[in-house]
Amino acid sequence: MARFVLKDPFYKKAKEEGFRARSVYKLKDIDAKYHVIKKGDIVIDLGCSPGSFLQVLSDMVGESGSVIGIDILPTPALPRKNVKTIQADIREVDIVKLLGEFGLARADAITCDIAPNLSGIREVDDARIEELFLSVLNVVTDALKPGGNFIIKSFSTTVQKSITAQLQKKFTKVSQYKPPASRAVSSEIFFVCLGKK
Repeated sequence: MARFVLKDPFYKKAKEEGFRARSVYKLKDIDAKYHVIKKGDIVIDLGCSPGSFLQVLSDMVGESGSVIGIDILPTPALPRKNVKTIQADIREVDIVKLLGEFGLARADAITCDIAPNLSGIREVDDARIEELFLSVLNVVTDALKPGGNFIIKSFSTTVQKSITAQLQKKFTKVSQYKPPASRAVSSEIFFVCLGKK
């Protein structure tokens, strides 16, 4: 594993450029392709720790925008005026109340790079992926404004068709995309959802 990390160009690039994780390049690539985030946006990042997405989102929304990061784990402080982080379980948080406490209305975009704890047992993992997806979708339903955009990481599973169908009910356009920074051996994919209905 250590040998693989040392040879990973995105890991090395992240270290050199001061990012907390290689996942920033996934978000950058998705946004370059689909134009999900714009200046002045209010963005919620679910599963934000250790804060790599927050670093990029902060620049994307600029000084006139706001980024709220939520994670069940603590997120190391990020010295950005337009970024706030909350340690909370997304399955329990009242997202509308939380936004209100920051003086914010509904979000223009939501990103989610959360991964469930996978066991290697297909039935167990599919159930965990679906449970997590439904929890995230509840947040999206309550917090994302009409016309808003949504990015969520998922995995190639037997519940993928069900996830796709549910997203297509809520968004005008739903695409599946595997960024170059996603490891080839990983079954990870991203759903890029544009235009909440």
